[in-house]
Amino acid sequence: MAIFRSFLLGDVKKSVANLTMYIAKGVSIVRGKPLNVHNPRTGKQQVQRAKMKTLVRLVSGFGPVLTIGYPSTAGLVSANNRFVQDNMEAVTVNDDFTVTVDYSRIVCSAAGRLKVPKVAVSYDVSGNQFVFTQSVQEQTPTCDPEDVAWVAAYEKVQDESEIYELHARKEGGEVKADLPEDWDIDNCEFYAFARNSKGTKVSRTTYLQLVTV
Repeated sequence: MAIFRSFLLGDVKKSVANLTMYIAKGVSIVRGKPLNVHNPRTGKQQVQRAKMKTLVRLVSGFGPVLTIGYPSTAGLVSANNRFVQDNMEAVTVNDDFTVTVDYSRIVCSAAGRLKVPKVAVSYDVSGNQFVFTQSVQEQTPTCDPEDVAWVAAYEKVQDESEIYELHARKEGGEVKADLPEDWDIDNCEFYAFARNSKGTKVSRTTYLQLVTV
């Protein structure tokens, strides 16, 4: 960096080639800029970047689900960061830097000690609806009758999700929901988890196989 006074520069700030010229406290300053920006692109780094780019996209797509699946608790990692940590193994990158997501391994809840709910999902073609069928569960130390089952639906192409509240474990029953506009049932993935009545604890995520009827 060079400092000098010059009537030629005047009160200007501009760049020429690899030099930046500006005025600071009445003094003309010329600062050199690096000609080359060091941006390492080793194979391992490219793999990590590709993986993180996909995980960030999934965070956005699963946004509505994460507010339910990751109860906020002061001092803990944010829901978005926890989702990324939980799904590192679900995203793989091959030697050609092609990214693959194993949707059956996606986690969208904080994996607490609560028992997973008993839920099945089917698609009613005639009604163009999801049908979520929940079975009653008996009370255990990790299975409170008041715990509520939730189902997350994710459309892979639209990169959108919906979250559906079902019933308390003691009730069971059926919940129907229309296929969202612009969604293709062939691109949908489904996940279920339970959450306690206070909204402070959740179960691990269980992947649901879709049945068409």
